[in-house]
Amino acid sequence: MTAHDERDSTLRWGVLGATSYIATHLIPAITATHGCALTAVASRPERAAAAAELGRAHGATVHPDYRALIADPAVDAVYIPLPNTQHVDWTLRALEAGKHVLVEKPMAMDEEDCARIEKAAEAASRTVMEAFMYRFHPQQRRAAEILASGKIGELRGVRASFAFRIESGSGNIRLDAALGGGATWDVGCYAVDVPLFFFGRAPGQVSAHFSSRPGLAVDTSAVATMDFGQGHFAVVDYSIDYGPRAAYELQGTRGTLMVRNAWAMDGEDGVVTVLTEDGVHEETVPSANHYQLQVEAFAAAVRDGAPAPVPLADSRRTARVGRAFVASAAAGGAAVVTSAQETEGR
Repeated sequence: MTAHDERDSTLRWGVLGATSYIATHLIPAITATHGCALTAVASRPERAAAAAELGRAHGATVHPDYRALIADPAVDAVYIPLPNTQHVDWTLRALEAGKHVLVEKPMAMDEEDCARIEKAAEAASRTVMEAFMYRFHPQQRRAAEILASGKIGELRGVRASFAFRIESGSGNIRLDAALGGGATWDVGCYAVDVPLFFFGRAPGQVSAHFSSRPGLAVDTSAVATMDFGQGHFAVVDYSIDYGPRAAYELQGTRGTLMVRNAWAMDGEDGVVTVLTEDGVHEETVPSANHYQLQVEAFAAAVRDGAPAPVPLADSRRTARVGRAFVASAAAGGAAVVTSAQETEGR
């Protein structure tokens, strides 16, 4: 990707949506980041009043629809938090309009669409990144440092559990199958990302078991195993039936590392616990706003023309494994994870 080439150094953001999540987490992260500004907001018609309020509060232009925002020459980068089925289309539209894109996970629900996005980003010389905000919290970096130090030995297993409850009848888009809802393509993305990130490759096969809340057409809870070969494994569970929970463990040959709150918010300290034969060692990681750290890292990559901090290869891998989970659950057995588009390993 080429460096940010606008007339000044300010990265001007447009946001597609005006939900409370956007107003509470992402817009404050943008406005608090040096060299970033909220320039435009657009929403669906039923959220027009909320969009107008956000525009007034931040001095941003309020566009009547998403197309108008993407066509706005005053917008350099677009944040896309729309329903899952709309991520690919609006990411491609934004890239074709010459915008950089931060898109919520999942970037796409199959690897082929991730490849289409990558091709479009290369053609437009623009940066696109999947928004895995938890990766940017210092406790995740500290966990990676401890693993690399050899303190717990060779990584052999990962356990990850991510969950939060969504009430039936709430109107939440995650309960709507037509919008790509369900636990797997939402909270499951985090559970899947943890072992993929720490092993640095995709598993050879997976075995997933889904359950659905009565009256819903989407999966609402899942348990899955991921076989990385030669005695390397992961066990994950995720749900929108129960929670909140966002914890993971890295099992090494000489010890265990535990992160008990991977979603630690601003004001909450992170805690990393290491158990070895020498005893238990617990480290407190000072609180941090992982949403703002994500925006800062994305903006720096745009300005420097550097690769996105969450590489597109990782997004392809996440989509591929998620699709294998779906296939395994449907078939009631293991599913092989294959791809002709990626050479595994870091």
